[in-house]
Amino acid sequence: MPARSRTRVALTLLAVSLTALVACGQDESGNASGGDRDEAAGHDAGADFSWGEPADGLDADRVIEIEANDDFSFEPDPVDVGVGETVTFRVTNTGKLPHDFTLGDEATQDEHEQEMADMADGPEHGEANTMAVEAGETEEMTWTFDREGTVIAGCHVPGHYAAGMRAEIVVSPA
Repeated sequence: MPARSRTRVALTLLAVSLTALVACGQDESGNASGGDRDEAAGHDAGADFSWGEPADGLDADRVIEIEANDDFSFEPDPVDVGVGETVTFRVTNTGKLPHDFTLGDEATQDEHEQEMADMADGPEHGEANTMAVEAGETEEMTWTFDREGTVIAGCHVPGHYAAGMRAEIVVSPA
């Protein structure tokens, strides 16, 4: 079998395995069970985030309420956190359109934007730094920020990021 075919088969098997892992880690509502998004979302499968890491909601220092709006904004913007702080983002979609919430640097946002544009059967959010938030719903993501700088929270439902749906997470020294 040519190397390209072996690679394609390996990637397909990996995708199927990750899908099964995510499904096993969800409760009846489809949310990651036990407040541990990183294990259920496949974070242990090799995802590495330069701006921090997913955390258990039970370890959160505080909860930050975020609204995802149909005017293509997140409120509040910006959000201030400290280096080493663990926060739970409680994102409520106050509109009628679906939104997502993706934490990352500009390269991560660009990559997720392309992934969302390429999905013919609708978006999937299999990484610990992304989640879908349907109209009228609330979802949570807990994150520990381990270095100073600015992280972006973006929505990558097609057209939303281009329309400006992003917020800055400003990580300052503790």
